[in-house]
Amino acid sequence: MGNIWGKANKFGYEGLAEWVAYEMIKRSNIPSSLVVPYSQCNFIENDNIEYLGCYSEDFLLPGESLITLHRLLESYGVKFEDVLRDQSTRDSILFIVEFLHKMTGLNTLEYFSIMLPLDAFLLNEDRHLNNIAFIHGPTGYRLCPFFDHGLSLLSDIKDYPLNMPIDIALRNVKAKPFSSNFSKQARALETTLQFNRSLVLQFIEEHDQGLGRVSKILKSQMRRYEYLFI
Repeated sequence: MGNIWGKANKFGYEGLAEWVAYEMIKRSNIPSSLVVPYSQCNFIENDNIEYLGCYSEDFLLPGESLITLHRLLESYGVKFEDVLRDQSTRDSILFIVEFLHKMTGLNTLEYFSIMLPLDAFLLNEDRHLNNIAFIHGPTGYRLCPFFDHGLSLLSDIKDYPLNMPIDIALRNVKAKPFSSNFSKQARALETTLQFNRSLVLQFIEEHDQGLGRVSKILKSQMRRYEYLFI
């Protein structure tokens, strides 16, 4: 709607997951230039159906466009399945980093070293090649804020019903795009990503009732990725 993008809890709690992801990112050392702020809101459909969700403002400036990794690879005839074939997760990432440097002039090594452990902590299973993007404008390319965390934190209640034990759901969720294993992706590169433990715990405590099972998921992920917290 105009300059606003919204995400509703229509098929699970993807709007809640997006907002919580932002609140986690806000409590980390991720630079503000790579952060998309989200606020909670209500959506009304057909004047009578109401959904909870969140919204953000468009982060593109006038004259800018979003160029996805999928589009870049396709434009230069690179097949991603060939990138993954017979290479380690780390080598596949480094191939893409080198490719992007040649084609856009951007150094994305640190960018990926933050993105992948962030996705692991959030259980973001939707990091396909169209959810990795770069911003092209009149002066060239710039890094895109990390966006679209709606399919995080087991938000798809069709795949992960609310009555499914969390430990079973955690075994079923798969990562993208370099490996299906979150920990493998997260540790492929050295990372500078750090979350403030006390601020994250304070957020969970303050919003515990509204978060539902997300509280338990976050605490479980904090234990699993303890090295990301200070």
